[in-house]
Amino acid sequence: MTKTEILVHGMRTAEQERYWRIMRLFPVTAIFVLTLVVGRAQEIRPLSAEQERMKPEAIQLTGFEWVVPELILGGEWTSSIKLTNRGTAPIPTTNVFFVDNMGKPMTTTFQASNGGVVTGTGFSFTLGVGGIVQGTFLGGSNTQFGQAFVGCSANGCGTPGLYGEVVLRNHNSTRPDFESVFPFETPAAVQYMLFDGTNGYTTTMYLTNTSVIPTTVAMDVMSTNNSLITMVNIPLAASGSTIFTLHAVAPQTIGILGTLVIRSPSSSVLLTATGLRVNPTNSFTPLRAFVPAPL
Repeated sequence: MTKTEILVHGMRTAEQERYWRIMRLFPVTAIFVLTLVVGRAQEIRPLSAEQERMKPEAIQLTGFEWVVPELILGGEWTSSIKLTNRGTAPIPTTNVFFVDNMGKPMTTTFQASNGGVVTGTGFSFTLGVGGIVQGTFLGGSNTQFGQAFVGCSANGCGTPGLYGEVVLRNHNSTRPDFESVFPFETPAAVQYMLFDGTNGYTTTMYLTNTSVIPTTVAMDVMSTNNSLITMVNIPLAASGSTIFTLHAVAPQTIGILGTLVIRSPSSSVLLTATGLRVNPTNSFTPLRAFVPAPL
């Protein structure tokens, strides 16, 4: 993926260069170190050969509940995943699959709970009541990004009691580390997100497509009086994701507040929308989309 493709529409200007410095993204294999945090009732393992042959399509055909919305690995970036079971019964073996921004299986090398180092495109876990497992990706000098799908278990696709989050960390030796926490997302066909382009702030968007077909997402930029400012089409690969700077695709957002309405082409095409609110010094805080409650 080139820098131009990541920005989706338009070329970077000199003014936008400082925002690009936090999104230098190129392919590389990552290392995933898995840490058992609590007790024997929790276990995290590499996928078996049979599980490796499963494709994300199988998850989507049977339905899945959770998407790990932001995985940025390597270079200045590290992502950590935490899973916990706050239900009343153990969670049986459940698979997690990694895919890159083009929707292809994303190979990672990770250390399993038994201490072995394994290369694969995901992992499986079990969780006792109250248990926690954690995994930390350690990438190389370059960077890749994508998402992860949490599949169904023997108990079905509801996964009662499961909560998870991904911690996104940016490390640069010239300043303190910056971090943002993103809870696992339930995808939806329509998502809303507030944006703030005033006082030099900008928004970096991260969209994921959970459909098995390529799609084009419509993003409406709405003013504070709910009038349409502009509409931008964002292409997404099948099971893919994209990162872009909001003002690079919609320069009308510079200097104003508003709301983004992110729409898939049909109710069967589900997506997640998250982002980073970046201040003029390049520190950032997480942004999450919302779905209004029905009247």
